[in-house]
Amino acid sequence: MDWRQVREITGVRYLIDTAREAGLAPEACLVGSAITLADLQSRAVRIQAWQELAVIRNVLQHIGRPGLGLDAGQRYHLTSLGHLGFTMLASRTLQEAFETFGRFQSLALTLCPVSSEPEARGVWLVYDDTVLPEDARPFVVERGISGCLQLSRELLQRPLHPLAIELKSAEPTDVASFHALFGLVPRFAARRNAMLFAKEDLLAPLPQAHISARDSGEQLCEQLCGELALTLAATPTARQVQQLLLRESASLLGGGQVAGRLGVSERTLQRRLAEEGQSLQALNDGIKQRLAERLLRESRMDLQEVAQCLGYAEAASFSRAFRRWTGQTPGRWKRRGDALVQPS
Repeated sequence: MDWRQVREITGVRYLIDTAREAGLAPEACLVGSAITLADLQSRAVRIQAWQELAVIRNVLQHIGRPGLGLDAGQRYHLTSLGHLGFTMLASRTLQEAFETFGRFQSLALTLCPVSSEPEARGVWLVYDDTVLPEDARPFVVERGISGCLQLSRELLQRPLHPLAIELKSAEPTDVASFHALFGLVPRFAARRNAMLFAKEDLLAPLPQAHISARDSGEQLCEQLCGELALTLAATPTARQVQQLLLRESASLLGGGQVAGRLGVSERTLQRRLAEEGQSLQALNDGIKQRLAERLLRESRMDLQEVAQCLGYAEAASFSRAFRRWTGQTPGRWKRRGDALVQPS
């Protein structure tokens, strides 16, 4: 697990809501996480995985009852996952939606890698908790399976219960919350964490399937995965600017617009960046270049579509910018990259 992985702050917001209902103040949840109360209200803030883990451990230190993760997981909805949720909604079947989830797990707000294991009755979703510290494992797994079931019910738009659940954690004294949510009692002290979905549910048509919308959604998910993989600046103002530019990557923002989004004057923004040894132009060029390279290398978009994803109205203007960044045209850069990966 890369604990520096960049992610949305949505999961932390749900943790705070869960803790608040149990009587724990937000300030106690955020101790040592480098997340502020103001961050929880900001659309531009992204965090790293270690920060979410810090919040989880704070919550568990004060509450820590079995089944708490089930409560947190039920707060997740398809809208929580942004473009990934939209793409899953447009999938043809639940199985296809799960496959999409598997390809874009960095967008899925999970701290626990999920894999699939088919069997005669259907497919097991297996949650690998070995990447987590032991004190956080039961909560994160509970949250994961609860959230997965919640999303599945939204996708099918009908009641759904798994065929079986296996959990590595010890059986709690009271299993009522598990039975109420899943319609069964999990097998505790198992060798793995897993949930079994029936083949009939997996292959049932989804009510809002839309092939072209799903294809477009996958392209956006590919772009967003690239955004999250970018290394953000260590200095605060530059990092805020990068996060904003990533969120608004389909636009060409001027200095005044960026400053306005961040609630400062353009002169103040320029001064703060200069003090950090940064410039808005360099930050913007760096992000646009990385996103462009990823789209050219990994997507099926043509040049005009790549240009539009990055805010350029015409392929020609994008090509000029790309040549300024790399010294090559997009076509030449892509051909050179393709040649490098060809077997000799």
